Amino acid sequence: MGEGREFDFIRRLIGDPGVFGPAVLLGPGDDAAVLDPGRLVVSTDLSVEDVHFRRSWISLEEVGFRAVMAAASDLAAMAATPVGVLLSLAVERSEAEHVLAELGKGIRDALEHLGTGLLGGDLAASPGPLVVDVVVLGQEAEPVTRRGAVAGDEIWVTGVLGGSAGAVRAWSAGREPDRELRRAFARPAARIREARWLAENGELHAMIDVSDGLAGDAGHLAAASAVRVEIDAARVPVHPGLDVADRGLALFGGEDYELCLASPPGGMSALAEAFRERFETPLTRVGRVLEGEGVHIRGLKSSAAQGRSGGFDHFTPRQAPC
Repeated sequence: MGEGREFDFIRRLIGDPGVFGPAVLLGPGDDAAVLDPGRLVVSTDLSVEDVHFRRSWISLEEVGFRAVMAAASDLAAMAATPVGVLLSLAVERSEAEHVLAELGKGIRDALEHLGTGLLGGDLAASPGPLVVDVVVLGQEAEPVTRRGAVAGDEIWVTGVLGGSAGAVRAWSAGREPDRELRRAFARPAARIREARWLAENGELHAMIDVSDGLAGDAGHLAAASAVRVEIDAARVPVHPGLDVADRGLALFGGEDYELCLASPPGGMSALAEAFRERFETPLTRVGRVLEGEGVHIRGLKSSAAQGRSGGFDHFTPRQAPC
């Protein structure tokens, strides 16, 4: 890249490009990257200011980290290994120096966690708001999809749920969330290593990451597999920063970026303790797969809540942005 303020920004964002594996034949600095990854797994995720985050809630460094991890969670859902990341940013011209410097810290931190680097992208001046668009590239010869669940399977989830939604609830009420709830929102972890381990050591029929809420994402899995998913509300692992009465946040809150998977009976039970010891996070059976369609939540008293199982929808008026 030649001279110019824009290219200086880009060079700073890219940082050290020497973190790619053999699948990347040509990295950043040309018109396009050149890859030879075998079977490629690709996804994208958009973060828009005052829709997905607010600057009064989290730092710009955390915005950058969160945006990359949210996108990489889609690779985890398919048990794919990251190859590289493409990043497009729209930022107000007068604050570009500060914003890009802080975003860059979080972006590079996330890339280091993922063990990959920035392949390229685009940078544009904008009147606002701040927009971060992340494309993730991964590779996996046999990716796990949403489509393989069958009647008789068990439904399992990694980690604990509801923390991110609990933080948003606190901020929306004018309160600062406790440290662990705040961290759940600001520093999510894409479960790449966990997904790879589960795929290598167990039998996964279907998997999805929990971004729209467990009930909603279980609904996506059920629809793709043409089955019915039944979730036992009492089994859902609620974030320890929440009360038991907040179980609805764990079911419907979203942006937990944990994994929800379908596996044959008994298969995951034998792995649960080893999983906890290796990754210091629980693996919990929360339901089962039946013949039929849709999602049913056992033990949920509110009939209105049963109707919320479609997941978050940006274009449904009843759901306000963050």
